[in-house]
Amino acid sequence: MDTAAKTPSTAAETRPQTRLPRKTKQPSKFSTSIDTLRSVVEQQASVKLSNRQLFARLQVDPKTMDRLDMLSLGSQKRGRFERKRWFRYNEPEVKLPHIVFFAGAQKESSFPAATLPEIGFVGRSNVGKSTLINQICGSSAARVSDKPGMTQQINFYTAHSDFHLVDMPGYGFAFAKDEERQAWLPLIESFVRSRKTLRRVMVLLDARHGIKVNDREFVALLDRTGIKYQFVLTKCDLVHRDDLAKRHKLVSEETEKSRNCIPRVMMVSARHSAGLNDLRKEILHTCSLGQKYLADHKKKEAIAQTEYMEQLKIYKDTARAKKRRQN
Repeated sequence: MDTAAKTPSTAAETRPQTRLPRKTKQPSKFSTSIDTLRSVVEQQASVKLSNRQLFARLQVDPKTMDRLDMLSLGSQKRGRFERKRWFRYNEPEVKLPHIVFFAGAQKESSFPAATLPEIGFVGRSNVGKSTLINQICGSSAARVSDKPGMTQQINFYTAHSDFHLVDMPGYGFAFAKDEERQAWLPLIESFVRSRKTLRRVMVLLDARHGIKVNDREFVALLDRTGIKYQFVLTKCDLVHRDDLAKRHKLVSEETEKSRNCIPRVMMVSARHSAGLNDLRKEILHTCSLGQKYLADHKKKEAIAQTEYMEQLKIYKDTARAKKRRQN
């Protein structure tokens, strides 16, 4: 019997095995809204509460509630015998220039020249990026669909040669091939790293859910690039006003964890056009266009707020008088 056939080759044993170092992910500073909820709400160690019970115990900021009432953000159920308000806040409208699609990029070499200030919009698939862009600019240039992931490239829109709005593909679930979805994140990262004219990235969050795991991972990517970003709560009309104020508080707690994150959390409803003026003003100020488009707006806004507060005082006084008569 040949013993050489039984003895294994020693070349494989003596050959040095070289392994590529694994890429370690930098841990995110941010937490999901559920984790933040558990840290914000004080509870006894012996009592275990569900997420719903913790959310119910969360205290609402009165200033946030007043702001939501004034802007009519969030849904609200009125009691059977509760008086309907005969007044509303006549907010002076802020108009942005009409936008036009001028470029789309599926790879870095297709990026247009960086000549104007840019504002990026990104978020989970089906969070309402394209719809919001159309609403704030009064346009239909951005393609809208009910299916998640219809934006499959970086789309560039120009606004009267003043600034550019950039619609980026959504992360998370999407109706697209796996290889296409995997290419989106490196494309977004290369865009954020290479654009010197990118002033800010608006990270859109669904107001019903807040910060989720996908959002936390993407924000960690933005922190690595050092770009300024800001959270925007969308679909606020689908959330009760009290719950919206609580969700706003949880997201605001997370903004303190990064220097790159703008502390102010925006709230909008594209369906009811509520909160859009605040977002428009934020975009104009970020692009240094406040003097051009907002010359007399501050004075008009102060007058409208004064009228609203006067009407609100009359409403509360009459409501108290009616309650005293009933008692």
